Amino acid sequence: MANPNAQPVTLTFYATSSDGTNFNAGFTVIPANAQIAAFLDQTPFIAPGTIPASLTNARTFTFSSSLPVSIVALRGRTNEREEFLLTTLPVTEINSTKQSPLIFPHFADGEGWTTQVNLVNQFDETLTGTIQFFSKGSATSSGQVTAITANGTTATSFDYTIAPRSSFKLATGGLDTVVNSGSVRVLPSGGMQAPSGLVVFSYRNAGVTVAESGVPALPSASTFRLYAEASGDFNAAAVGSIQTGFAIANPSFSPASVSFELTTLDGTSTGLTGSAVVPANGQIAMFLNQIDGFQSLPQSFRGLLRVSGSGIFVVGLRGRYNQRQDFLITTTSPVDEASLLTGAEYVFPHLADGGGYTTQFILYSGIANQTSSGSVRFFGQLGQPLNLNLQ
Repeated sequence: MANPNAQPVTLTFYATSSDGTNFNAGFTVIPANAQIAAFLDQTPFIAPGTIPASLTNARTFTFSSSLPVSIVALRGRTNEREEFLLTTLPVTEINSTKQSPLIFPHFADGEGWTTQVNLVNQFDETLTGTIQFFSKGSATSSGQVTAITANGTTATSFDYTIAPRSSFKLATGGLDTVVNSGSVRVLPSGGMQAPSGLVVFSYRNAGVTVAESGVPALPSASTFRLYAEASGDFNAAAVGSIQTGFAIANPSFSPASVSFELTTLDGTSTGLTGSAVVPANGQIAMFLNQIDGFQSLPQSFRGLLRVSGSGIFVVGLRGRYNQRQDFLITTTSPVDEASLLTGAEYVFPHLADGGGYTTQFILYSGIANQTSSGSVRFFGQLGQPLNLNLQ
């Protein structure tokens, strides 16, 4: 949590169990321009030297602050090699409404992949509904509701009931020897609000979990821009190779035509354009070099990918092969081209540099024919200016 204000802020918080009971209430103060980064079983969220046993039953964490703050939630996991994996989680404003139904553009299950659907009830009343997994579909058939094994049960539809301020998790079993992939829909019961949530998909190679990444439920739009990168021989799984990908879901009853355009970082066209058709109720997922029309994509590239279609849901993906040739993947957020630029300050609430950590800041204009400029300032946890060695 980062405090971008010129004065301290008071943060009050509590945890909530699966039955909607609040506990572990407390408060802390974040100094002006300062930041705190901690897990929920660490100070300042618990008293020093104590770990309440009930905290293991926590399903959500709720906080409010005396002035606006910037926050990113992180999920840490120690894998079978005792390596520390991180992925980000969305943060939802209390009582905020969500587009209904929720659409998650990508899931994967089988051949090392598993998926968790995590839903959060941001309201003070119980929420109910169903979760369905849809297949990708094909050029000749639409996507269909598909049977998945999750939480020990094989079904085509899974009911959820979420107590006030609590959460619900549905985890696939990953038992198939082939990958099932597509999109996920969360359908609230009649007249009810939609919960917030995300999908976390994990990849296990030779019995070791090597990657986890979160896919938020993003709104639909007709034109998106996302950062695009290619480096090294990705097709040969070369060490250090990187490739940008994406998943597009189409929840309508008609196929959706999608077009792609690739530009350099300064907005100059590369001349590379492409197209694809997303089946009705279906999904497509691919990397840059798999787009029809991008066969001449340079092996090394940085720029922007423009994705255009009607009523589509898009999430960006970034694949990388590490020094063990493990396949790592994370998600990137596309920008709706129809959104408006503002002069408001943007705050990245966390960065890490040194001790094995590096941080990349990627800034770009997601809106056509609009230029933006400004400055980037770095602050330490105590609010002091921070000098970094930038490449």
